[in-house]
Amino acid sequence: MAKGIKQVLSTAKAAKKARAGQDMGKKGKNFNKIAAKADKEYGSKEAGERVAGSIFQKMRKAGKL
Repeated sequence: MAKGIKQVLSTAKAAKKARAGQDMGKKGKNFNKIAAKADKEYGSKEAGERVAGSIFQKMRKAGKL
């Protein structure tokens, strides 16, 4: 690959790893803590998971996973 191109995890691979229960983020990303904090703020567990999921997808697209 060229030096300027980021290595991006595909959506399908990310979904397969998530279903398998693998930790996809680097140490310190704390998606569970993000989900819990958003759960308190928005009042539902599903909302917290959506917030953590959107942060994960942004990081995936940026090549930070």
